[in-house]
Parts: sequence; C-alpha cells; structure tokens
Amino acid sequence: MKKKMLHYSFPEGVNTMYIEGKRYTRAEFKAACNRERRRSKNGRFSSIVNQS
Repeated sequence: MKKKMLHYSFPEGVNTMYIEGKRYTRAEFKAACNRERRRSKNGRFSSIVNQS
C-alpha cells in the first residue's frame, strides 16, 4: 500500500485522524496534503513557481 497522504480523505464528523504514526487535525491534514502535492517523483519538494 502506498503511504502518500493523497490516498486518504478526512471523514466528516471527525476531529482528528491517526495516519502513519501521526495524529492530524483537519487543518494539519489539509496542509500535509498540500505539501504532498508539491513532492516530485524522487520525494523532494519542488518549487511552487515551477509547477504548472
């Protein structure tokens, strides 16, 4: 199973969620997903400016 945050969705009516050893609130989960979208295939973060 892939461990990317993008494969999960935050269910309605839940305040926190536990994924891969970390507890996320809704705001933290959204921020982590945004960071995960910026990752390139080799796992490093890419620049926001270079994304299309």
